This record gives sequence, C-alpha cells and structure tokens, in this order.
Amino acid sequence: MRKHRMFVLGAGLLALSLFAAACSDSGGDDDTGGSASASESSAPKPELTVGVSGAFAENQLVAEMYAQVLENAGYTVSRELDISDREVGNKALADGEIDLKPEYTGFDLPLYDKNAPTNGEPQAVADALSGAVADSGLVTYAISPANSTNVFVTTPETAQQNNLTDMSSLAPVAGQLTFGAPADCTTAAFCIPGLKKTYGITFSDFKPLDPGAPTVAAIDSGAVDVGELFSLDPTISDKGYHVLTDDKNLQADGNFIPVVRNEVASPQLGQLLDSVTTKLTDDNMREMVGEVQNQHKDVSDVAKTFLQNQGIL
Repeated sequence: MRKHRMFVLGAGLLALSLFAAACSDSGGDDDTGGSASASESSAPKPELTVGVSGAFAENQLVAEMYAQVLENAGYTVSRELDISDREVGNKALADGEIDLKPEYTGFDLPLYDKNAPTNGEPQAVADALSGAVADSGLVTYAISPANSTNVFVTTPETAQQNNLTDMSSLAPVAGQLTFGAPADCTTAAFCIPGLKKTYGITFSDFKPLDPGAPTVAAIDSGAVDVGELFSLDPTISDKGYHVLTDDKNLQADGNFIPVVRNEVASPQLGQLLDSVTTKLTDDNMREMVGEVQNQHKDVSDVAKTFLQNQGIL
C-alpha cells in the first residue's frame, strides 16, 4: 500500500534542499522486487477473462476466487468457467480468448515440456512449469499448499474381494474389472496409457464419466469397479472408499497455480492472485468442494464466503 504524505507550506520560501529531499522521498514509494508501483496502481486496468482447465467444482472455485479478487481491485472481469478440459483451456490462452486460469503444476507441465519431472518437490515442479510456459508467452505466480492429484478408488467390498491394496495389486485382476474416469483418460499420460506403461494395468472395460458425482454414482451402483477421483473430493472419506496407493508414483503434483498471458501480467495482478492461491489448503478446498458438489451451493457464493473469511475481500 502506498503511503501518502501531505506537505504544508509556510508563507516563507521553502528551502530548495528540503524540496528536493521531499521529491526524492516521494519517488521512493515506487516498490521493487515484484511489488506494484504507484504508476501501475493508478494506470487503467485491462479487461480480463478468467477461464478454467476443466468444468469441475474445485477448478471453478479457484477461478471464481481469482475473478472476485480482481473485480474488487477494479478490473473488469469476464468468466469462462465451462471450458471442457486442459487442452481446450490452453488453446484459449494461446489464442487470447482467456487471459488466465488456475492450473495444476505437474499436470499442465507435460503439455509444455514432455521430459520434465511432474512430481517430487512442489516448488521445483512449479519452477519447471514457469520456465516451460515462458516460451508460449505465459507467466505463473505462487503455488498453493493444496495438492489435488488423481486417485483411484473402489468400494471396500471390491477391494476385499480382489485383494486390492495399491495400484500394483490392481494389475493381476484389472482384466476382470470396469474402470470409470473422464473421457480424456484414454489419451492422458497419467491415466490409461500411464497405468498400462507403469503398472501393466489393462481393464476389461472403460466407461467415460464426468468428474465427481457421476463417477461416484457409477461406483456406488456397481457400473464401474474402479473410479478415478480428485484427491480433494470429500466423497472419498464420506463414502469410505478404498484409495489405491500410487506405489510407483505415476501421478503428478497438483498444486494450484495461476497461468497468465504476458500481455496482461503485472506485479499487482500477481499479488492479487497470490493472495488467493497461497491460502488454499487441502482441508479448506475439500470443504468448499463438498459445499458445491454435495450441498449444491453456488460456486460464486462459496468462493465469496471463503474470501471474506480469509480477509481477502
């Protein structure tokens, strides 16, 4: 926040040295090292379009939080929260149809650098993504403590019947089981191709399902034996599902991170996005996803309540 000073001039002449010192001190209010400058704060703010990497509750929640914080700071914001998947969202960024979106560090990284490690030390993965997207005219800011990755779950009964403990134990019996996951699982490196390459898993059948409630319904009805869910989905604990441990570390890190077009990026915008991202934890994201997904609350209402409770709005 800039500090404003008011000078009162007496009737006499103000000494030139004092005048120069005052001018010099006022100029020192311009921040460096990533802080928003005075000229930036007063400059007209661009109109922004906030998108998503997929039309599901947790990503829409983070995108809506970004939108509300930016609007509160004086930006004019449009929302595109129904983008179907990451590839579509990345193309929208490249084409300038959206200006920013919340991403998941290790899951977005292979689309820009196929050889970079996607899990391990979270900041190292984030730094790799930052470097990889730079060539595409994009920048990133801080990552969240929250880590939303993929998990593969079954009912306790299915786990017991098939002696399932971890992903490796799934390989010998997968040929007798049906798997449900989002449609892009057939080509995603962390899904069917990765499961086969890393674990030797080949299912008897695959059913494309939307994330969240449709997958849960299919697991509960027996339409699928194994389902893919996000690790921050509160239904996993609510239903008592058995999570198959990713014992060979196939899955990527999924810390939230904003990806922004260079044309609209600025230190002030980064500070605003960071004020949201750095407050996201596994626990509070799981709670908010439950409010939207299970209690059917409006995304914008849940996002606003969180931001107010955190003192961000």
